[in-house]
Amino acid sequence: MRGKRTGVEQRGFTLIELLIVIGIIAIITGVVVNMFYQFYRVPRWGNAQLNVSNALRTATLWLAHDAHESQTFTPGGTCGTFDTGRGTTYTYALNGGRLERTASDSGRTIAVAHYVSALQCPGSVVSGGSAAFRLTFTSGAVSSQQTLTVTLRVAP
Repeated sequence: MRGKRTGVEQRGFTLIELLIVIGIIAIITGVVVNMFYQFYRVPRWGNAQLNVSNALRTATLWLAHDAHESQTFTPGGTCGTFDTGRGTTYTYALNGGRLERTASDSGRTIAVAHYVSALQCPGSVVSGGSAAFRLTFTSGAVSSQQTLTVTLRVAP
């Protein structure tokens, strides 16, 4: 009776069972890692997209407003100056990723839009017509380039 074992159960896993468990753990780990990556990456991209959209909208509103009030646009500096013909001018300049506007009557400079990576303004004096501005906005991995055409007020 020495060499025979009867009634004793063998314990442990077969190689196939072990490989199946390792495969299931690898699949679950891959899914969880992908979820965390998406959780981290998608909001960053969405926020960058919102930054670019909001900057474009704000720059468009300011440029269109000042153009509508002005009779002429004179290029100079990094962009140029709108002249209302009533003693007030609005000067636009690109400064470190910000589109800045300075009003001559108050002397105040405000940042009109952020995330501006490039700005092209009309190269000649525009009087009573249309002026085209080419703006490039960049935030993170999101970049957008837009051409904005504004119409100046016709002199009375």
